[in-house]
Amino acid sequence: MRIYLSGTDREYDLQCLSLLFFPGSDFSSDDGKELSVTVEGNTATAVFKLGENEYNATAEVRDEFDSARLAVKRCAYDAMSEATGITSPWGLLTGIKSALYYGTLKEAHGDNARKVFSERYLVRDDKIDLCEKILETRKSAVQMCQKDTCSVYISVPFCPTRCSYCSFVSSATSAEGRFLDPYVDRLVQEIEQKAQLVKERKLKVLSLYIGGGTPTVLSDEQLDRILSAYEKHFSYDNIKEITVEAGRPDTITSKKLRTLKAHGVNRISVNPQTLNDKVLEVIGRKHTSEDFFDAYELAAKENFRINVDIIAGLPTDTFESFEKTVVGVSALDPANVTLHTLYVKRAADIHSLNPAAEKANGELAGKMVGFAENYLDEKGYLPYYLYRQKNTVGNHENVGYAKPGKAGVYNILIMEEKQTIMALGAGATTKVVFEDGKRIERVGNVKDITNYLDRVDEMVERKRELLKNCGQLR
Repeated sequence: MRIYLSGTDREYDLQCLSLLFFPGSDFSSDDGKELSVTVEGNTATAVFKLGENEYNATAEVRDEFDSARLAVKRCAYDAMSEATGITSPWGLLTGIKSALYYGTLKEAHGDNARKVFSERYLVRDDKIDLCEKILETRKSAVQMCQKDTCSVYISVPFCPTRCSYCSFVSSATSAEGRFLDPYVDRLVQEIEQKAQLVKERKLKVLSLYIGGGTPTVLSDEQLDRILSAYEKHFSYDNIKEITVEAGRPDTITSKKLRTLKAHGVNRISVNPQTLNDKVLEVIGRKHTSEDFFDAYELAAKENFRINVDIIAGLPTDTFESFEKTVVGVSALDPANVTLHTLYVKRAADIHSLNPAAEKANGELAGKMVGFAENYLDEKGYLPYYLYRQKNTVGNHENVGYAKPGKAGVYNILIMEEKQTIMALGAGATTKVVFEDGKRIERVGNVKDITNYLDRVDEMVERKRELLKNCGQLR
């Protein structure tokens, strides 16, 4: 796809927008698609050529709530929407934190924010309603974010096997299990060093989140080492929540769960993604729906607050099958249900299984998402955090739902730009929020496992320098 501009430099915006209509587009090739946008004064004009056909649209900067950037995107959106028959539920928005952005619009425009979101950004009314609910539900967690608080994230980037849709930085233990013990050694070392940084800055830790990967791929003894190190070096005095991702049911045992419980873990994730065994096989989960129910029962017996992840738009899944998944999961009455929409990056193996996966039926995914939202609402769940990703089927979203008073604290805080997150482990990114939340800096750990094993001291020192020179934290 080729993009030509005159009077504007919004090429990146238009590339992101184009991916809503043509997932996986290559913007350096001549593939019969051509978008030209011209800006003169307050008027933007788009001409979109698709093969032999041409589609035209114009947009004007109409009032104080509008901008030339939005006009450029609106006319391009209208032209490509006419050409394809596709509309996006989130309109022009391609960024990850739509609810957060709506919150900033409300601060700036007050009661006019809804009109701006609808008329200028072309966001659908039901998605605006969703943002309104999330802004209300998240209030209590956001109020915890004082300038002397932080959260801690520990990365365990290993899984039993790699799911076909996954693009996270994770290693299959079948191939790289030999790294587990040395990885835990280095993680224990980094825990001690990072705890010292937190003490030096006199920060209070509100939440601890151990994610991955699948942390419960570790043995009982390895989990005990990590959590014991955390207990030894970090204070539990202000902690509100300790979460461990136990996403793969085939990694969960009673012994591991008891170990987690003994160390104060009060929230875990047990994730089927779907209750359709045939779909589980297609996506390479290597477990059955029965395995999920067995693992969930073990976790429920230990009185964990349980989150369950499900995905709309999985390959070969049907609406009827997805409906059964939502109903089946809700019947267990988990504290949290996280509804994802299939998100496919180039690194995901699903491309080799189904090269057309990224062009899956967005209308079907939207129907699935709509059903889940309505059903969970009927069951008393409230949406509490939302994020979106490029290349999501149908340009839909990922939403965390919670029973009243049971929202995941860390999930809210990580989506906000109001709290420092100290991150440990390979591929983890520390986020430092400065005074008044006006400046944020991120320092990432190396992703490669072997590099991480060799460079822990270096990565800790980089964060020490950042914190030493940062002045007052948020």
